[in-house]
Amino acid sequence: MLADERRATLINKIRENGYIEISGVAEELNTSSATIRRDLIELEKEGICIRKRGGAVRSSQNVASEIPYEIKRRRNTQAKSKIAEKALNLIENGDTILIDAGSTTYALALILHKKENLTVVTHDLNIATKLAANPKIRLICTGGIARANVFTLEGTQVVDLIRNLKVDKSFIGADAIHNDGTIGNVNIEEVPIKRAMIAAGNQVILLADSSKFEVTGFAKVADIHEIDVLITDSELSEEKFRYWDRSVLEIVFAQ
Repeated sequence: MLADERRATLINKIRENGYIEISGVAEELNTSSATIRRDLIELEKEGICIRKRGGAVRSSQNVASEIPYEIKRRRNTQAKSKIAEKALNLIENGDTILIDAGSTTYALALILHKKENLTVVTHDLNIATKLAANPKIRLICTGGIARANVFTLEGTQVVDLIRNLKVDKSFIGADAIHNDGTIGNVNIEEVPIKRAMIAAGNQVILLADSSKFEVTGFAKVADIHEIDVLITDSELSEEKFRYWDRSVLEIVFAQ
């Protein structure tokens, strides 16, 4: 494929999906990651995209644009695994926990087999499928309406169920964490679910890799002081949190 053809393909993918991942598109186009990276540098100079770690986003991507699940799942996998390990340390055998939908919370679900006698409530169909075969876990999957291609359940059934629960820990994700200490989401329909999870947990743990600090979410979910523990990766510096009340929020860096 000629360079112009390859870049035209990249432009179409960025415009259609809002995001491309270097490794995935390099494999698809049968070229090297270094070549795709150079192409993205040129496209960024032209104002077509904004390069991010591992890929690029559409430069005109708005605050309500949602990255497809399969792309999110493959992004920052190492950081998400390390965050999940730190989160697992907070879970005790016999705990009752809520797990939010998302790729980082899915990474936590993958290692829950290391614990015993857990009760897990989730509206994430991928997480539910993974946990359903685990005899150590009592799984409760909420009702609701399935969102196409996202593998989550939404609607009043989800919110009503969670609002009637009290759990030991709620593990939630976020699309964005803003500098003013607010947590944002690109999909406004998920906000009541996350709000219910925060209210239900005796301890609320936010799992968010460093890329979530580089974007803006359309809808406010909560203020950071409503969270007990934030687990993120070591790519972030302490400077990011200089305005936050550290006496209220515990921040754990996954190394």
